[in-house]
Amino acid sequence: MSLPSQRRSRSLKTIFGWWFAATLLTLYGVISATVYIHVRSSTQRDIQLVVKSEAETVAGYIGSTGRLDAPELAEAERAPFTIWVRLIENGKLVAATPGVPDLPIETLPRPGGSSDSARAVVGRDPLLVVQHDVGGSRPDLVVEAIGRVGPALEAQRRVRSGLLLGGLVVIPIAALGGRLLAARAMRSIDNLVTAIRELNSERLGDRLVFQGPMVDEIAVLTGAFNDLLSRLEASVETMRRFTADASHEIRNPLTILRTGFEVALRRPRSAEEYQSLLRRHLQEIDRLQRVVEGLLAFARQEPGQETSIVRERLDFSRLVAESASAFEEIAAERRVGIACTIFPGLEVLGDAGLLRLIGFNLIDNALKHSPDGSSIEISVEPRGSSLRLVVADHGRGVPGPDRSRIFERFFRNVQEPGRHNVGGLGLSVVRWVSEVHGGSVRLLDQGPGAAFEVVLPAAT
Repeated sequence: MSLPSQRRSRSLKTIFGWWFAATLLTLYGVISATVYIHVRSSTQRDIQLVVKSEAETVAGYIGSTGRLDAPELAEAERAPFTIWVRLIENGKLVAATPGVPDLPIETLPRPGGSSDSARAVVGRDPLLVVQHDVGGSRPDLVVEAIGRVGPALEAQRRVRSGLLLGGLVVIPIAALGGRLLAARAMRSIDNLVTAIRELNSERLGDRLVFQGPMVDEIAVLTGAFNDLLSRLEASVETMRRFTADASHEIRNPLTILRTGFEVALRRPRSAEEYQSLLRRHLQEIDRLQRVVEGLLAFARQEPGQETSIVRERLDFSRLVAESASAFEEIAAERRVGIACTIFPGLEVLGDAGLLRLIGFNLIDNALKHSPDGSSIEISVEPRGSSLRLVVADHGRGVPGPDRSRIFERFFRNVQEPGRHNVGGLGLSVVRWVSEVHGGSVRLLDQGPGAAFEVVLPAAT
């Protein structure tokens, strides 16, 4: 299987240089063509005007004097180019300037009834022939002026050559200048690319600080890339905290299971003892399962997007009671009492797996922070069109600085000597599940210990 061929990359500096050269070439070509056409038409008009004026002068002289001794017949005109004169009568040469070119005698047609006409003789030595009728007393006499227009046309060719030579010099220089200008303009992007390459995953907190002249486009690009770095940093930090908190939440149940199995294998035990160990370990497995379910549900939730859940009518009172009974044996080992005041039959619309995490995580959090010999109070009661769950313990409570952040994703305060951490994934999962079901959770201002209140809309 062949891979698709990649398009050949080209430098923007090269592209800009060629575009600059092509644009200038087009403009120069249009201007040069316009100049050359104007010079050519002006030159041809001036040449014809000079030769015609010579013919009219001689015809006027002969018509007014009747004599054939015009000065132009004695010597050829030299400026601005050589002009000879011939007198033709009835198709025969009557008089001519010395040195006149040997051209066949022919009568040129008079367009539109005019008294003169012109024709060009193309060759190695280009000529312009203008015939003018004398009229008056000599109606059969025609004055023919012959001009050697080569020198005048040479100036026209010099203009054309100059324009071509100018194009051959100007266009390459312009292309080089365009490339240098593009390189100067792209220098800012080159500096930006160099700064980007210096970034790595260990320096996500760094931001691009542009060195050099800042233009609007580069400023926008730098700001957009810094915004991307901020989002990437937040995403990587969230992933790291999720990994750390997930390992922390799973480590404790696994440690309890491993320790229990090691203790059970140290000596033979009775069937009752094995059953007790298995029940205790089954509770830890159930706790671990709930933690994993919460982690998976939390990991699938996309920030800023609405979560799609299955909604069915559920007995929330029964879900909380089942969660409380799952902790009875663990609480008994620590001599922590669980006092439940649960109003029966309170129903909600929602996902059973997610709603079970609310009671489980709040009771597990209360048990972790309850000293031995204390108690946990759990109450579920109706409140108008909602229902209210409160889980309270008699531990140290939540420090003041942490009360506003305790429900943040992956928040965990610095561990203080002699006390447990506050936060983690559990309370974040409780807030997320509550909000997904249209409810809310908050830390009540009562003590001692911590009391969490969850309010959910009741099923109607």
